[in-house]
Amino acid sequence: MMDVLMIRDMEDAEFICKIIYETVQIPVFYISKEGEVLNKFPVDFSLNPVYAENKAIHQLLHLLGDAPEVPVLKSTRFLEQVITIKVGRGIQYSGHLVIGPSIYSDLSEDVFTGLYNDLALDIPQKELRTYYRTVPRISKVQLLHVAILAYFLIYHKKIDITEVIQQLEVIKMENIMQEPVDLHVSKSRQEIAFHASVMFEKKLFQAVQDGRKEDILRQLNSPVEGKLGVLSKSSQLRSEKNLFISAITLATRAAMEGGLQPELAYTMSDMYIQSAEDLKNVSEVKTLLNSALCTFADRVHESNLNRYSKPIMACQTYIYKHLYEEITLSRLAEVAGMHPNYLSSLFRKEVGMSLSEYMQKEKVEEAIKLLTLSSYSLTEIYTWLNFHDQSHFTKLFKKFTGHTPKRYRTLYQVVK
Repeated sequence: MMDVLMIRDMEDAEFICKIIYETVQIPVFYISKEGEVLNKFPVDFSLNPVYAENKAIHQLLHLLGDAPEVPVLKSTRFLEQVITIKVGRGIQYSGHLVIGPSIYSDLSEDVFTGLYNDLALDIPQKELRTYYRTVPRISKVQLLHVAILAYFLIYHKKIDITEVIQQLEVIKMENIMQEPVDLHVSKSRQEIAFHASVMFEKKLFQAVQDGRKEDILRQLNSPVEGKLGVLSKSSQLRSEKNLFISAITLATRAAMEGGLQPELAYTMSDMYIQSAEDLKNVSEVKTLLNSALCTFADRVHESNLNRYSKPIMACQTYIYKHLYEEITLSRLAEVAGMHPNYLSSLFRKEVGMSLSEYMQKEKVEEAIKLLTLSSYSLTEIYTWLNFHDQSHFTKLFKKFTGHTPKRYRTLYQVVK
């Protein structure tokens, strides 16, 4: 069923722009698909002086790439927030409604200086400071509600705030994580204090520990009492990366306390930190952090769906960490602190399969990762995982997947 489009002509567009501006006092623009500003409230608002004047908003935000289903909340390199809503779809597409720019709060002297240094701007600091004094302040929650209101005015269609948040989380994420987490293991840790409201921190990382992604999204998009620490006075980007590292460190601990395998938690931590170091602007770092916290919560939730007694979980942890080694029943019995026969019986009762079947399944799942996420040969893979020979490897692999290893790689390989 086609959405009922409420902007039918320039009179409708002008009315919607005007009513939004007068309600929330944030600049509003209606821009044609050719990039021409057709409506603007207030008429005397001047954009950031670093932008080129010709089609500045259209060029800056790459509006033509926005998904039409929901409003999109974007962040610029200058900590500005802008809502964009595509008006119409297909042949009915006529342009974009742009609400903003706005900022969440005043920029401290340290943040402003770090930002100015990071971007190596060639305009006077005074001119940029003057601009920031004119930009409206509004919290993220309020801004999300403005997005919902504007969408309703355009399409006469209700939308939930979580739909807007989820769209925000996926923006620019496709290329941030360049390599799969499951392919890397590392043990180094970094210890840096994360500065924020104590209650905010407790709620956020408790949600990670409990595997509650919805609460994480709600917390991240709620007003924060106090301010995050400035961990670099000369660079805003470096400060955000340092905050990212400290937050990931705490999230890793919370996830492990929630039941996530330590090696997996450490691997995720190091891969996220490495990815953050490669990012070039503050917005991408913040987007990656939100995604990382949600992913930690998802992994904890998945882990908790299959929680067993302490001896069984100790065996599973040992198998996870020593999958590339020869694992014996006697060694697992030592780890669990019980007789081998009793361990075998208890494992089958709780997990629903024998220890040997479980180890075979884990090895096949690891082989799947290596087959799809790397270019290692079949011989290398089955040798590393201690299969007797390729025939034995192929037989077990087909038992669990329905395909031979070669066929599975052909169908699903990501890295070639």
